[in-house]
Amino acid sequence: MYCLSALEHFANLSPPEIQRITFEIAMLGTKGFKVNNSEQKYELCSMQSTSGKFSGLHLLCIMYVGSKPIAPESTPSFDLSIEYAEAKAMFGA
Repeated sequence: MYCLSALEHFANLSPPEIQRITFEIAMLGTKGFKVNNSEQKYELCSMQSTSGKFSGLHLLCIMYVGSKPIAPESTPSFDLSIEYAEAKAMFGA
């Protein structure tokens, strides 16, 4: 569902806006994300229109989805390809 919400959010954004969000997440990620702790929240300045606070797993999903239109050939160190494919199918339905 995190991938689906990212697809929905990015649908109305330009590539530079998507890139700004994914870059902010990448910078936050240099300190590491606690993806197995949903209580730990991280704040994104570039997505203040939403709650602005996200779990580590949520941020990884947003970054994964955001990287697809910018650098489709990239291979991130985490694999969300199955989740992404399911979200794309749901988004297109």
